[in-house]
Amino acid sequence: MNEPLISVVIPTFDRPFFLKRAIESVIKQDYKNIEVVVVVDGFSARTREYIEQAKKMSNIEINLIQTNTKVGGSEARNIGVKEANGELIGLLDDDDEWFSDKLSSQMDLINKNQLSIDDDFLCFTSLERYKNPNQKKYDKLPNVDYKNSGKKTISDYLFETKGLRNIGFIQTSTVLVPKHILIETPFTKGLIKHQDWDWLLNVDNSHNLTIIQVEDPKIIYHSDVPMDSRVGYINRWNFTEQWLETHKEFFSKLAYESFILNYILLGIASDKNLSRAQRRLEIKTRYQNLSLTTKFRPYTWKIIIYMMKNKD
Repeated sequence: MNEPLISVVIPTFDRPFFLKRAIESVIKQDYKNIEVVVVVDGFSARTREYIEQAKKMSNIEINLIQTNTKVGGSEARNIGVKEANGELIGLLDDDDEWFSDKLSSQMDLINKNQLSIDDDFLCFTSLERYKNPNQKKYDKLPNVDYKNSGKKTISDYLFETKGLRNIGFIQTSTVLVPKHILIETPFTKGLIKHQDWDWLLNVDNSHNLTIIQVEDPKIIYHSDVPMDSRVGYINRWNFTEQWLETHKEFFSKLAYESFILNYILLGIASDKNLSRAQRRLEIKTRYQNLSLTTKFRPYTWKIIIYMMKNKD
């Protein structure tokens, strides 16, 4: 594979400040055979105005699609993929930012592994995640690189834990895949949460994927975005529990119970709509169903201590 056209698909809605940062990071890529497909979930005059300005300042093709009616972030991505001309698709959220060598680093790794656009592969990168709105301190994710994890499925890599920490992390804006993967396995329309996990598990289950990782961070996951505008940070533990049960077949026992600890019990513990007694009951009901092995794992006690320290 030499230098195929890469289509960068960016779903957005009326957030030109964040979108500008994202698009500028694409324009600065040292890999040049790129087009950008921006999909507005609805209609935004401000976004249209910014895109017209961006086109004048850049040599790369920037296309704008407005759905006019709300379709959701997942379907906005799907629409962008269908309209993309590239043989490879780079996914980018409008509030994230790429390092200038993000795409070239991924292409180098793809070529090193002798993969082609007809193959079933997923290439992702590590990232830097800022810890607070001041954006002065950040951590590198994932904690364990994919090839060193020994995991054979994406669900095990994402959700299993080891010792006192999570193992894996794959964020949407790090992903580069052949277009046919996203056409054959699109994002699930209408999900209010877990769109990225849902797609990753579905694509891993439906394709015999080769998974490769650029281990150096190549994107910035910003923290200057309002928490209530990041779907992943909104506490909907009831929905999360339902989503887990519908995807249970994709999980090992360890991944399944680690998920309950991380995303359901912690979600219940921080649900201010429940009284302390209600939270205690909901947590107890689920905790008692965990295996003895999980109950005595160090990670479980870490979660218990965290919940005790942060109770009302």
